Amino acid sequence: MIWNGITAVALAAVCASASYAGQDPASGKPPAAEQSPAGAKSKVQLDRITAWPKPADKSTLIVDIERLCKARTPEMGTQAHDALKACGASAVPFLLERFGKERDKDAVERLREVLLETTDATQTRLLAKHFTSKSAAERTFALWRTAAFPDPELVAPANAALESVKKQGEKADPDESYSAALCAASAGSSQGMEYLWAAALKQWDSRGVEIRTAIEPLRGPEATKWAIEKAKDGALKEKVAVLRLLAGLGDRSSTSFVRPFLDDSDNTLRVAAVNALRGIVDGDLPLEQLPVFEVIEMAKQWKLKLI
Repeated sequence: MIWNGITAVALAAVCASASYAGQDPASGKPPAAEQSPAGAKSKVQLDRITAWPKPADKSTLIVDIERLCKARTPEMGTQAHDALKACGASAVPFLLERFGKERDKDAVERLREVLLETTDATQTRLLAKHFTSKSAAERTFALWRTAAFPDPELVAPANAALESVKKQGEKADPDESYSAALCAASAGSSQGMEYLWAAALKQWDSRGVEIRTAIEPLRGPEATKWAIEKAKDGALKEKVAVLRLLAGLGDRSSTSFVRPFLDDSDNTLRVAAVNALRGIVDGDLPLEQLPVFEVIEMAKQWKLKLI
């Protein structure tokens, strides 16, 4: 299985600011979620489907998947892409099956693009059935994609997937381990937080948005205590990572931990502190690439707000 490097691409509906971005760990494509990490503010009751709809013409669908993978000309690829996208959810199980088997990098990328456009929050229970696929690529995509759509009913299968990768030890694929942890957190389980901690330390620029989205259901005193413990005697990068995580999982009690960082001389810490408070207090998304003078002014405002 080949998982490419990632570029920062804005999330379709997770991100309120184009400067704060996240992506598919395999391709750099955005996990289009239904609501912001603060989702918080307006939860929508979803009707989860319990069976994949049958394609209008299965034979044609299979042919289109083949055309998409071969794509001998750009036009051929575009036509197949559009035809499969038009099939919607009925194409997903067939696309996933081929995705798990395909080895050509370009074909895998084309399959992923269609999968991102044909999967959504209503499908989480069905995507979860792919957590146990024989294909590591298929398992990883299903776990990662499902994590974009928090579903508390998936705690058991997500934790089972996580346990499976843990049992593999050093042989476990890093992206599958990460995706399983992401999915577990999204479902409300903290059992994979060490994987997400490692990602927060080393890969925040590329995975920050999806981590921020996934950990929101964990917000509370237990997760807050766990995060703050990580900052004890930590270096700058540990403290920054903790502040970034607190934006998604910290409860109101954590403001006393965050407040001192508003006066820190290191601007990275100040930005992380401001963003942490935005998440903890207001449920707002982080702001990135802020000018130093603007961060200082925002820090002053937050100090007044916390009095």
